[in-house]
Amino acid sequence: MHGGVKEENVVDFSISVNTFIPDFIILEDNLKYEKKYTYVEWIEEDFRKIFGEESIIVAGATEAFHIIGWTIMRDASVIIPQPNYTEYERVATFSSANVRKVWILEEKTLKFEKLLPVIDEEVRKYGKVVLITGNPNNPTGIYEDISKFIETIDYLYGDKVTFVLDEAFIDFVSKEKIVPIDIDKFENVILVRTFTKILGIPGVRIGYVKTKKYKSIFEHYRSPWAIGGMGYGVIEQIIKNHQEYKRFTQNTATYYHKERQKFTEFIQFPSSTNYFVCHIGDEDKWFELARQNKIHTRKMHDFGMNGYTRIGLKSQQENAILYELLKQHRKEL
Repeated sequence: MHGGVKEENVVDFSISVNTFIPDFIILEDNLKYEKKYTYVEWIEEDFRKIFGEESIIVAGATEAFHIIGWTIMRDASVIIPQPNYTEYERVATFSSANVRKVWILEEKTLKFEKLLPVIDEEVRKYGKVVLITGNPNNPTGIYEDISKFIETIDYLYGDKVTFVLDEAFIDFVSKEKIVPIDIDKFENVILVRTFTKILGIPGVRIGYVKTKKYKSIFEHYRSPWAIGGMGYGVIEQIIKNHQEYKRFTQNTATYYHKERQKFTEFIQFPSSTNYFVCHIGDEDKWFELARQNKIHTRKMHDFGMNGYTRIGLKSQQENAILYELLKQHRKEL
């Protein structure tokens, strides 16, 4: 189960995409590419000049995960810290030898050290481990500096452990808070990123992977035309307007930081993104109240978090309506 709602005239807080689209993204201008074949290799050289030589364009994070699931995870024990994006478990079942889920959310923080004995056990048993996680975490929005954790695992196990870090929401995090992962130093780290979330265009599936060690795998297994003409055009616009893109991401992070502060009393975990988790208690009462007010938020049963809802922030006006509804719900509990 993912976010989204089919009904019209409902304010959908269940999705976690940017409510703003940058001015330089003009989707109508990209319709010309829908009538021709577009090869990602044609723009990848220019893309790499901006995003790094180790970058490989893919059709969003989903294509990256599918490639990982059928290749890098093959015959490995896949460790998935919990709670986390539910798609990880599905792709882990494609070809892995084993899947281990470990709950690491305690006292409003993610305790990655709880994974140490599990990693040791799985390395001894299977000889090959893939650890996949979101950073920032989905659903909590927590961003952690996990560079020291990666360094420890790399020192202890070397190439027996591969990290897949899903950074789909990294552009919503304030730049001063981000600690980049050095993929030159840690060759067993794969970074997965997407433009879908930050650009507010979930219907256009474009993203990229950063890795040196596994670069050829992604180039070999990605679909030739998966990003489509529209995706090709959007990437071209990002390249041509890269400085504007950087300003847009910075302004976006600032906006959502300010909006999150308005919901401090309802935020269950210290989110650094455009979404947060709220404890609602009586789910039936909350979702009925939300339905009556044409508002939709995300249920969290699939995350193993009953009694909570995930909220993706939107415009100031829409957020203000949601805030009043949350206050009303709290009074009625």
